[in-house]
Order: sequence, then structure tokens, then C-alpha cells
Amino acid sequence: MPQKRLKDLLPTPEKILESRTLKLFAPQLADARLWHFNRHSLNKAVYIGVLSAFFPLPGQMLLALLGSLIFRANVPMALGLTWITNPVTSLPIFYAGYYIGAKIIDVPMISLRLIGRMIADFSLWALSDGANPFITYKGTVSLTAFCLGLTILAVVSSLICGLAFKAIWRYKTVVSWQKRQQDASDQSPYDKP
Repeated sequence: MPQKRLKDLLPTPEKILESRTLKLFAPQLADARLWHFNRHSLNKAVYIGVLSAFFPLPGQMLLALLGSLIFRANVPMALGLTWITNPVTSLPIFYAGYYIGAKIIDVPMISLRLIGRMIADFSLWALSDGANPFITYKGTVSLTAFCLGLTILAVVSSLICGLAFKAIWRYKTVVSWQKRQQDASDQSPYDKP
């Protein structure tokens, strides 16, 4: 079954609850349905985790956790998928988001270097006392294009990943069932002459 492999890859409830922020949700996280490794819970977690990953917030994991609590999805899977956007992948993802938004609302495209500087400034502003990037880049960057592009990218990616997860799970289950049927028929005492 695919769930055995997923259990090895995802963090344990104890590891998740070590976070100071997530300890605030400890009573809600006591629900056993949030930790089950079944097809429905994991599939909802894929949709929630991928969708949350594309929001340029420091609170992506908090957004995924809230989505998991509301829709009763698997918490470790949703939290783990928020790391799709990480320090290595965030620049190309945000560039693609801005590109999509800029093409849709017909605004000029900005350079990759400016998007990188914008991400760094936004992180400094959100996590400490840096300059407000919404004021700094007001004339050069279209916040509408950025948000629209990232939203479209998030929804499309979430749908593709959710449907792919469902198809892979179904395929693995069918293959496992066929293998068990084959093994059972090979060992049947009635098949011997």
C-alpha cells in the first residue's frame, strides 16, 4: 500500500507539535481523523498543502493547518507540501506567477532580479523591521499581477497534484490487489493436478 511509504516520509504528530505556534492548536489536533493515512484524508491534504504553498506568506504552514482543521485533511501531508516553495524554488515560482498575472492584465514584465529583491525585502519586512515592500515597489511592480498570477498558479497546481495523487493511489491499489490475487491463485491447492 502507498500509505506505508508516506508514513515514513511525513513528520510524526509529536514532531509537528514541537513547534511553538502549532502548540496553540493542540486541542484541535487531538482529533484522530487528522492523522489517518487513508485515501480521502491524504487527497484533501494534497489539495490544501499545494494551494497553501503558493501564498507568499511566512505563515504558509499555518494556512495549511487551518485548511486541514476545517476540511479534516491529513495534517502531516498538508504541512509537508507547503515546502514546495522553499528558498530554492520560490524565485522561479514567484516569477512564473508574476509572468502569468502580467500577461493576463497586460502590464510590463519585471526582471527576475527585481522579484528576488522583492522576496527578500518582503521577508525582512514580515519577520523583522525592514522597509515596507508595498511602498518601496509601488510604481515598478504590479501587486495585482503578482497576486492574480500566484492565485491562478496555486489553483491549477493544486488541482493537477490532487488529481495526480488520486490516480497514482488508485493505480498502486489496483496493482497491489492484482498481485495479491495472483499470489493467492498460485498457492491454491485446487489448481494442482
